[in-house]
Amino acid sequence: MYNVPMNDLYQELILDHASNPRNFGELENSTQTVRETNASCGDMAEFYFVIQENRIIDVKWRGVGCAISTASSSVVSELVKGKTIQEAKDIRKEHILKELGMQEILPTREKCLLLPLRVLALLE
Repeated sequence: MYNVPMNDLYQELILDHASNPRNFGELENSTQTVRETNASCGDMAEFYFVIQENRIIDVKWRGVGCAISTASSSVVSELVKGKTIQEAKDIRKEHILKELGMQEILPTREKCLLLPLRVLALLE
């Protein structure tokens, strides 16, 4: 059922985002900061948002974790720029998988992938 081959595209995209995460760092002028962790594995992501008139103007993040959680946080940081808070909250697992060239993920790695979506769920 979950025979997910690690093809070259998957490896390349994950490694690219994990090695060169987009929007990595902190925003000193953030208007909202949200931090989430995966207690089971220790992955952590902290996102800094500049929100004006309900729209995400800028975003940066920092964290520690596996290649999947790092790549996922990188992708999500790209996806939310310019979106309203509700549009950001509407991002789903399938959007991240598509950006990473995947169709599904092993259940044991899903928590890693979904960590930045837990951050978005806490946006006000």
